[in-house]
Amino acid sequence: MASHRLIQHVGKKYGLRVSEALYDRLNVYYFVDGHALNDKPRLAKAAAEEISKLVGKDDDSAEYMPPPMTDDEILTFLHGNEGRKEIEMALQALAEIGVH
Repeated sequence: MASHRLIQHVGKKYGLRVSEALYDRLNVYYFVDGHALNDKPRLAKAAAEEISKLVGKDDDSAEYMPPPMTDDEILTFLHGNEGRKEIEMALQALAEIGVH
């Protein structure tokens, strides 16, 4: 749940390009590298590294983008509940239509 919330939060903060890249990185982190998504300190470090690679690197965008989140900011987010209700509602909607 925490990784889902994080990807959603990153999408709201930095946009689709950054959230999709983070999603891809976390898939490798979990499925290829074998790290647990519930290891929040390690997850925060991996996410911060990926976000810092991407934020401010889009020369085509004239939009303001906040500075990259730090490990500590991400860890604080992961320990909170922001976005939990939205993810729970999305999971419930998917379950109701038979997607598991």
